Amino acid sequence: MQSIYNRHRGLSCVFKNILLSILLCFLFSSTLLFAGQFKVNRVIDGDTIVVDYQGKKERVRLLCVDTPESVHPDKKQNIPMGVTASNYTKQRLEGKSVNLEFEGQERDKYNRLLAYVIIDGNNFNLELIREGLSPYYTQYGLSKKYDQMFRAAEKQAHKDGLNIWGDPELIKKYLRLKSKWGKHNKD
Repeated sequence: MQSIYNRHRGLSCVFKNILLSILLCFLFSSTLLFAGQFKVNRVIDGDTIVVDYQGKKERVRLLCVDTPESVHPDKKQNIPMGVTASNYTKQRLEGKSVNLEFEGQERDKYNRLLAYVIIDGNNFNLELIREGLSPYYTQYGLSKKYDQMFRAAEKQAHKDGLNIWGDPELIKKYLRLKSKWGKHNKD
């Protein structure tokens, strides 16, 4: 009788250790996908949204993208391509449920959540780059998970002359900015 109890207890310890190992992997991984769905209440502009998050409305700044301005306090910063990007994000996200995927720092200096937005299983941040509505924004570092996809999407959008890559002034602006972002942007 004693040996059955010890065997059961031993299996229980093994099972607990496996669960603990899995939990620690999730806690210490650099990318964490929250399984819950978060409703997008409002789109502020092409790269910032408001979601219902853990019982309150939270601003989310999309990682690795930087769409042109559309609601900047300095009105001279707002340009038609910013409105295009903002409208695109509104059409795709407003009122919908999304997942948030975090990588690295969870909040920026404005206390906005920093995340990839996943809709219908697809990375919306990547979609903005693929559509030429944003360059691959690396001022604060490269994406650990999506770097190669972001690079390829930007290169193709640039080659196809999509949106920002079809406007000579915006091309000049973004290439100048990308050179300031450093070695992260060199192909």
